[in-house]
This record gives sequence, C-alpha cells and structure tokens, in this order.
Amino acid sequence: MIAILVIVITVVVALFILGGAAWFAWDSDKRVKKFARSTDLIPGKPGRAPVEWTSATSKEALLHQRVRYAIADVHANPAIPHDQDLVAARDRLDDAVFDLDDKLIATAEVADQEDRSARLEAAESAILVLEELPRKLWEAPKETQLADLEKVTSALVGA
Repeated sequence: MIAILVIVITVVVALFILGGAAWFAWDSDKRVKKFARSTDLIPGKPGRAPVEWTSATSKEALLHQRVRYAIADVHANPAIPHDQDLVAARDRLDDAVFDLDDKLIATAEVADQEDRSARLEAAESAILVLEELPRKLWEAPKETQLADLEKVTSALVGA
C-alpha cells in the first residue's frame, strides 16, 4: 500500500514539474515572438525604424535587430531596477541606443557607398561593445556595472 502511495505521489510531482516546464517554454516562446514582431527598439518603447526592418536582411536592418536584442538583454538584468544609479545609467544608455538607431536609419538613405560603409562599420563596432554588456553586468559589483554602462554609452554616442 505504501509503495502505491509513493508511486502515485511521484507521478503527480513529475506531472506537476513537467507541466510547469511546458508552461515556461510556451510562455518564453510567446514573449520572444511578440518582441520579434514588435517595433520596440527597447522593450516597451517603439523605435523609429521602418516596420519591415524587424525581418529585413539589409545591413542596416540586421544591425538594428542586433541592437534590439542586445538592449533587451540589458533590460532583462533583474538587479538594475533595484538601484537608482543603475537605472539612471541604463536610461542614458537607452538614449544612446535610440541615437545609434537614428544613425542607422539615416545611413540607409546615404547614396555614397564609401560613406555608407564607413558609417555601418562604425555602428557595427559600437554594437559589438553593446552586445558584450549583458554578460559583463551579471553579478558584477555596482561600481563595475556603472562603469560598464557608461563605457558602452560613450561608445554608442561616438559611433
């Protein structure tokens, strides 16, 4: 009798865990797809890029998509919203991200291929720095996080 009870409890717990994992996977997939289809540059803040850039394959559109996902990873850091200094630094980074995206939008209109290539190269260098930021922010001390946020903000402004 005890063996049957243990088996039933084990099966119920296993089904509960499996159901939770399935729900988590479904919900995560839904949120990722929703963001991918949105025009948000920063989660919750629509960008000014053309709507077709969410799935286009031009160099400017691909750089725009990389910016979106990199800054979304920065916003996913759960430690930042609990510190006013970090929130302020992230807000400055958000402003720099919008400025960089505006530069990408303007670059799409440039006719001179040499000038266009130089602008895209500068933007890509800044985006590489932005893409490294989420990894650096996790579990780093506050002072290091602030310094990293400011460094990346400067890199984006200089692009």
